[in-house]
Amino acid sequence: MIYLDNAATTSMDPEIITSLQDYMRVQFANSGTVYGIGVDAKKKIEEAKESITFALGIPSSHNLVFTSCGTESNNLFLKGLCFPDKKTAYLGLEHPSITETLLSFKKFDNEPASLLKFNRQGRLDLSCLPLLKEKKIRLLCLSHVNNELGTINDPVPLIEAMKKESPKTRLFLDGVQAIGKIKLNKSMWSGLAGYSLSAHKFHGPKGIGLLVYNSNLNLAPQLHGGKQQFGVRAGTLPVPLIMAFAQAVELAIARQQKTEEHFKKLQEHLIEGLNKLEIPILYNSGYGEFQSPAIVNFSFPPVEAEVMVHHLEQKEIFVGMGSACSAHSKEPSKILMGIGLTEEQARCSLRVSFSQTNTINEIEKFLHAFAEAYQILSPTFKDRAVSR
Repeated sequence: MIYLDNAATTSMDPEIITSLQDYMRVQFANSGTVYGIGVDAKKKIEEAKESITFALGIPSSHNLVFTSCGTESNNLFLKGLCFPDKKTAYLGLEHPSITETLLSFKKFDNEPASLLKFNRQGRLDLSCLPLLKEKKIRLLCLSHVNNELGTINDPVPLIEAMKKESPKTRLFLDGVQAIGKIKLNKSMWSGLAGYSLSAHKFHGPKGIGLLVYNSNLNLAPQLHGGKQQFGVRAGTLPVPLIMAFAQAVELAIARQQKTEEHFKKLQEHLIEGLNKLEIPILYNSGYGEFQSPAIVNFSFPPVEAEVMVHHLEQKEIFVGMGSACSAHSKEPSKILMGIGLTEEQARCSLRVSFSQTNTINEIEKFLHAFAEAYQILSPTFKDRAVSR
């Protein structure tokens, strides 16, 4: 099997699988109890927080709240801070857990401000920042790394520009596609209102995410019950998953430079290989400073991506068509349409995303299978176009 859809999810690191099995056997106690094994469970959570804080360089000014995933982290922060009437803005190319959450505010006559016309192939053009002050925007919501394009919104120059142009606007970043794949500038935290993570995107377990937010902010809880986690997120804490999350963060940060270098080699080999094929390729993702090397997105009209995906699946090669959360939608990608692709180009786009376990040989096999499938499929789609 060749798995090249790592932006959707990653396989668990064998080291973390082994550790998680041990954690689940031993750390079963409820961390809210007062007897010894409960107190020990609470201690393990605090140790995990310290580990994550150190690895990511998170300052003491920010709280850590464990959630079930990146989607919950995004919902918890956006609804907890801005619902129902605080003004928000977004680029319009974010993950559905941001865009759909903000659009849900429209029911309360609070429509988010779209900055789509200020997009530079998936990242925000800073020339729009004076508009935030003009429109009295309380929160700007962006992807640190776009989940379909891999485009990077660098938070450090953005934060500096916001201080000057719209000092009352806070910044929230979805960091789900960033951890372990690009180098984090630890100075970003002082200017961030919130940041979300999800363990299964960097070889940790599913079912555990994290929200990091400035402790000066008051978040309204979305789950009511006990007073766990600063009273922001009620519920019994999954101690084994939290410990595994911390381990995944540690490993991802320790390996980040080596991983990024590996991704760049895979990215270069894939692009060079695609360029050699006698297939008209349109690259939707970029290259260089503002691009994560973990993602390559490209179009190949007239062959539709869904047909190509299933054709490759027959050879046990797995690639993506965009956000896994929207994979079953019959509509073309809103992100690809948002950066200016036609409907046909958007429907004919694949996202190849790497993990540390992928190899050059796997890229070669993908290229061969993709070229073979295209030659088989393209006459059918060309005939369809003519018949229309």
